[in-house]
Amino acid sequence: MKNKSAFTMIELVFVIVVLGILASIAMGRMDRDLKQEASSTILSHIRLTQQLALRDNKHQANNDTNWYTRYWQMEYLSCDNGDYFYRVGSHYNHPNWGIDIKEEAAIDSIDGKYIWSDESCIPESDTSENVLLTKKFGISNITNTGGCAAVTDIGFDYLGRPYNGIAMPTTADFSNIMTTDCNLTFTMSTDEDNDGNDDTFTITIEAETGYSFIVGQEAS
Repeated sequence: MKNKSAFTMIELVFVIVVLGILASIAMGRMDRDLKQEASSTILSHIRLTQQLALRDNKHQANNDTNWYTRYWQMEYLSCDNGDYFYRVGSHYNHPNWGIDIKEEAAIDSIDGKYIWSDESCIPESDTSENVLLTKKFGISNITNTGGCAAVTDIGFDYLGRPYNGIAMPTTADFSNIMTTDCNLTFTMSTDEDNDGNDDTFTITIEAETGYSFIVGQEAS
């Protein structure tokens, strides 16, 4: 009788431990830090863009005035419904502008999918949902200042130096190289700190070096 009671108690303790583990996993998923997820994902793709440029020089020394568009670049755009998205790639099918076909896009090493979407913002089986900034992370606005003001694309050359406005170049020279740091500020549709303002985070891309980081997390 005593042995049966002991076994029942052990089983009860085991059940409680398992339930505790499951509850902790569930709480972790419920408490997703969308701001950190978004900033880390975008930063990793900006750095990937620069790494691709360092490894795969797309500059063509010829008379094609569109050679800028071949640089590895990230461009952020609006969906047909007003949401935001971005894509990473190297544009080669002149005279169209931008990374307009997914075959021009880079492949995400994490999930093996294209870092790309078109303006419909409907993900395909081989395109990453992470590029859908509004749908995936709740980003409601993007503000760009400094070296990338008034442009929606950022490219890198074979030295890793950042450029702006290369999706639609007007000159075939190096005048689009950034001379001041680029600051990309993303506004979320959340207010986690309850200060009455939507959450934001800023990613800086340094001029000349192209080093990028999350402001406040310089060691990120």
